[in-house]
Amino acid sequence: MAQHPGITARQQTALRTWLKLLGSSNQVRKVLQTRLQASHGLSLSRFDVLANLYRAPDDGVRLSDLSKQLMVSNGNVTQVLSPLIEDGLAERIASAHDGRVATARLTAKGHALFETMAADHAAWVENLFGRLNADEQQTLARLLDKLDGAHS
Repeated sequence: MAQHPGITARQQTALRTWLKLLGSSNQVRKVLQTRLQASHGLSLSRFDVLANLYRAPDDGVRLSDLSKQLMVSNGNVTQVLSPLIEDGLAERIASAHDGRVATARLTAKGHALFETMAADHAAWVENLFGRLNADEQQTLARLLDKLDGAHS
């Protein structure tokens, strides 16, 4: 990469590091997306929704809280959740007290499918990160934790 006159060497290093991190993250995401689709017919986005519903209390989670947990818009949650409801994996429950409020929760079918998917997902992630030994994985996690605090 050619040195841009307005970019310092330190900035150049930071940019290269960011591009490597982004590329690695995209590659891992692509592999997991492909495997989830091939093995279970579901996208990574739907897996994420199922994971959040799996961790929710038995009476479900408010859709607005689900969108916050997933860091997406309410409309995006609805778009991803609707096919899960149609497939009998989740259900939407309207509030008896407030028509603007709804919760979602897993059905028994969704619960069982998620447990199978989660086991597969964990094995795939272990395989992908198996190129790093346990110490390297812990070091990477610590370094990424440092980045989490870098928001300004």
